[in-house]
Amino acid sequence: MSIYCLLAAFGGGVFAAAIGGLPAFILTGVFSLLGAVAGMVGAPAGAVDVLVNYMAFGPFFGPHISFTAGVAAAAYAKKKGLIENGADIARSLYGLGDPTTLAVGGCFGVIGFLVKQFITGPIFGGGVSPRLVTDLPGIWVFVGGVLIRLIFGGKLRTGDKVITSGGVLGNCILISVAYSLLVAGIYTGAIAAGVDVAAFGGLYHVLIFGTAAVMLVFAEIGQPTYGCHHIVIIAAEATVQSYATTGNLMTALIVGVIFGTIAGLICEAEGCLINSGTDSHIDGPGCAIFIMTFVINAIFPAI
Repeated sequence: MSIYCLLAAFGGGVFAAAIGGLPAFILTGVFSLLGAVAGMVGAPAGAVDVLVNYMAFGPFFGPHISFTAGVAAAAYAKKKGLIENGADIARSLYGLGDPTTLAVGGCFGVIGFLVKQFITGPIFGGGVSPRLVTDLPGIWVFVGGVLIRLIFGGKLRTGDKVITSGGVLGNCILISVAYSLLVAGIYTGAIAAGVDVAAFGGLYHVLIFGTAAVMLVFAEIGQPTYGCHHIVIIAAEATVQSYATTGNLMTALIVGVIFGTIAGLICEAEGCLINSGTDSHIDGPGCAIFIMTFVINAIFPAI
């Protein structure tokens, strides 16, 4: 562990609380895109490392640090009576004029950094088994969100149904299938056309995730945008890792679509059960990502 990165995590948490959890996550997407493109066009490994591991998924915009900090700060502000909706992660909290709210973000930035370094990383980062691996930011985004709800006194279960119905569910299924087909189809189609797997630089899932995260800028400006980063990153990872294991493009395509669709349904169920209130935000995409990444690596270990 670097003491410098630990200190930076506090600053990252304050920064995220000041601008809001969702804007911070959008910037995660920006640097994910930059890092993925840099790696795929042959930029120096050090430059890619800075963009991906220090900016996008490190102390600055790592979701386990910045996004969770924004979530915690909003929940704290709700409990303190400064805002009415503690689940409003799109709101900049700097405007509240309350330094303690921003400090809470900084503290949770440090907590997120330490959890990854000493708990989730050693256990679920491949050190125990290549089949016991998950998305390290994603697992803390979800688990941290649950703890934040409990710490600040909110009710854990907020809904009375397990899944949506009607057009909402129909949209979820259609988007999950279609977006997964898009992501899996690009990868398998490129390889079928003769593109070397090495051209993706092992960064296809980062490229896809970043694209989806940046799309949330439309949600930030008030458009009814469907957040799909949980769907597409799982579809990408499942496609890439199943192809690496089986060598069969059609199998990889089908696996990508199935896994991406399941991720969409998990997120939908989580939203119905525990993320439908105003106490705080418990991230459905983070829930889907960490669960399905476990499943992918259990079946198609990448390490």
